[in-house]
Amino acid sequence: MKKILIVSPIPVSYPPKDGYSMVVFYRSYFLKNFAKIESDIIVPENEKYPAKNLDDSGVFNNVFSYPMNGKWKSLIKSFFSKETYTMIRHDLNNENLQNIIKKISKNKYTATIFDYSGSYPLYKKLIQHINVENDKIIYWSHNIDFIDFKNVTIETNNLARKIFYYIIYKKLEKIESDYIRKFTKIVSVAKHEINILKKINPMASVYWIPPMLPEPKPIESNKEYLSKIDKKIINYKYKILFAGDLKRSSNFISAIWFANKVFPIIRKELNACFMIVGKDPSKEIVKLVENNKDIFLFPNVPSMVPFYEISDLVVVPLFNPAGIKLKLIEALKYKKKVVARPEALLGAGLEYIVPNATEPEDFAKKCIDVLEDKINYEIIWKKFDEMYDNENIIKEFLRIVSNYG
Repeated sequence: MKKILIVSPIPVSYPPKDGYSMVVFYRSYFLKNFAKIESDIIVPENEKYPAKNLDDSGVFNNVFSYPMNGKWKSLIKSFFSKETYTMIRHDLNNENLQNIIKKISKNKYTATIFDYSGSYPLYKKLIQHINVENDKIIYWSHNIDFIDFKNVTIETNNLARKIFYYIIYKKLEKIESDYIRKFTKIVSVAKHEINILKKINPMASVYWIPPMLPEPKPIESNKEYLSKIDKKIINYKYKILFAGDLKRSSNFISAIWFANKVFPIIRKELNACFMIVGKDPSKEIVKLVENNKDIFLFPNVPSMVPFYEISDLVVVPLFNPAGIKLKLIEALKYKKKVVARPEALLGAGLEYIVPNATEPEDFAKKCIDVLEDKINYEIIWKKFDEMYDNENIIKEFLRIVSNYG
């Protein structure tokens, strides 16, 4: 059986909880199920994301794990290094490096994938020890990180964080570009970032491979938990949902924009509530909810499924175009109606398919039209299903690693 090697510079959760983990885990899951290709993975672990969980998933043939470096030691070291804090925190020490080299050197791999810019230190240490053809070494871009950090620097109001993010942005601007130029094959999960990657490395072949997510399976929701949610929102005809990491500035800024600029227009026309769901809400989100009786916060929920079940509309009003928005893909997989800002759709290639707007009045009108069934979403779901068919995505990946890719 053919086998690929994945080099992941950050821990991968199982079950996959965050966007990065979803991309990495389900890529191997569908390669195994559709193409009978096994995956080995090199990955750091911590208490929150133990490697044993990945082993127990049955998806990976071998999980070569190693412990992360100390948080504060890595942070201090980053102040005097060309590399970023994340790179240093997740780097291999010599003992763990030698152990992993012994294990991977026994195998010949059909392809090797280096995930995202944080894998650069691992690339430098491992590349000479991996038995794989040069044109089967692939850089997998989850987003263009230096552009993402540039945007986050602009968005952040906290001065200390702004300085910290700016330093990371300037480091990555050089490191990431130099790293990308080392590859002859590059995959981007974000469609609109292909041209940027081609400009950075004109000699490489650059491909778009969208994330693969499983089709939702009918599961019985926790009735007690559903009842608690329902008690809060029972008096509203329409339930509007926003989901995301609520400590990330690009997410909470967007949720606040919708709440303050768009939602009041909708409320004048419809009996609707706004549900904000996600982990670690910022103080800005908490304050927003405290001052609005029709906005409800559900932090650190065990599952998104109940919220997809009860919501009538999912909004993705993100300003930051970096990467691809997994919550957008997840919502459409659940056959939810979505309205977004165009920036949120670029990475997914859905800007001409999903209803979108930039101005509050236009955004609100799109939401009202969707809620009142004035937009035929069956056509939108059909087009989405064609673009995000997991078996076809795997076939495209196999073409890339084949001799004629």
